Amino acid sequence: MHMPLEARRPTLRGQLLWRLLPPVLLVVFVSAFFAYRLGLTIATEAYDTALFDSARSLAQQIQLGPDREPTLTLPRAAQEILVSDPYDRIFYRVIAADGSDVAGNARIPAPSVSASEESPVSFYDAQIDGERVRVGAYTLFTASGAPGATVLFAETLVKRNRLSNRLLFTLVLPLLIVTGLVAALVWYGVRLGLAPLNQLASALAQRGWGDLRSVGHSRVPDEVRPLIDALDGLMERLEAAHNAQQRFISEAAHQLRTPLAGLTAQIERVLLAADLESIKPALVQLQSSSRRVNRLVNQLLTLAKAEPGSDPKHDLVRLDISKLVQETCRDWVPEALAKNIDLGFSGETGPVMTIGHEVLLAELLNNLIDNALRYAALPGGSITVRLISEPHIEIAVEDDGPGIPQAERTRIFERFHRLPGSPAGGCGLGLAIVREIALLHGAEVSVEPRLSTAGAVFRVVFTDKASSTRT
Repeated sequence: MHMPLEARRPTLRGQLLWRLLPPVLLVVFVSAFFAYRLGLTIATEAYDTALFDSARSLAQQIQLGPDREPTLTLPRAAQEILVSDPYDRIFYRVIAADGSDVAGNARIPAPSVSASEESPVSFYDAQIDGERVRVGAYTLFTASGAPGATVLFAETLVKRNRLSNRLLFTLVLPLLIVTGLVAALVWYGVRLGLAPLNQLASALAQRGWGDLRSVGHSRVPDEVRPLIDALDGLMERLEAAHNAQQRFISEAAHQLRTPLAGLTAQIERVLLAADLESIKPALVQLQSSSRRVNRLVNQLLTLAKAEPGSDPKHDLVRLDISKLVQETCRDWVPEALAKNIDLGFSGETGPVMTIGHEVLLAELLNNLIDNALRYAALPGGSITVRLISEPHIEIAVEDDGPGIPQAERTRIFERFHRLPGSPAGGCGLGLAIVREIALLHGAEVSVEPRLSTAGAVFRVVFTDKASSTRT
């Protein structure tokens, strides 16, 4: 039976514990090991000192003759007391300078290193009858500095092993307690450190679907702030998209209400008509209203796509804006000729590369040209579309119409705002779409009067470096 994928996903708490506990426990065990070794070394030195004292006491009972012959003057009873011990077996041996045994147990191995007056004492491990012993060697020297006799004093390791085990047990129990305490403290510290994330998750879970407020940095660790900043940025984008959606729905409903009401009225008029002649005017009105509705729907959809909250930047590509402008101008030439208006192109004809949304940029220019054909240029007039690449990419649409009054040069880019006295048929969205598309591309849009003759110049200047790479 396979475990579900969700159940195998590691938790942040588990990852922190796995990264914190092993190093902490390793430090505890290493510290305990060195403490054990230190305690054992101190105990060994203490037992070796006692061993040396016994060897020196025995050496004090040795007398050296004229020929450096050692003689042990220790009574038999005193020797028995010397080797008595309730735990360990005690051995001693006295060796003459020539290597002969003077007294004691000859089975004690002699030291492998010769002693000197500067270092007459040595300790080493050995075996007697297969049993491990600790041996202390003490060498006596004559007045002339020659070695006279060597005293070996040995004992088994019962007391030493007992002390070693006691030290080990004494350290293991506190070690287990310390290990459990450290694990509990680490677990509690991790839990306490993750508490702000749990509180954040709980606070977000209690929010309604429309609550897109900033999360904020209150009581949040610095390490979590990049996550909070990213979450706040997401909230802002979601709020912008939500507001754009609500605004689009409201504006679409408001703008579609009037033409749809007109369509309904014309249909009722057709239904009430008695003959074909009386139907024709209503059909003409139906055709006009349906075209207006179609144009309004298309512009609303374009506006929705250009909204900052709709985030169409994933469709930005590298394109030749010169080719795009020239092709768009050619598409409008037939309509301009039908209105007896001269539509021309001027400026860069070679490749001018930029990063942009090809459909939206074409719609931007379509709206500027359509606006000039509808409201600015008169029959016999002219419209000039210019493309400049230095110092920034700039698209300019000039007309020789009546121009834009000073007080209206900012308001004409607002949604559904129309100049007083404008011809019927428009909905006030064309220039608003131009502004939204320009903002999406990091561009600035403005209108100003022509210098030499009457008319207006609409400029779109791409100042954003990310959108103005030229070749």
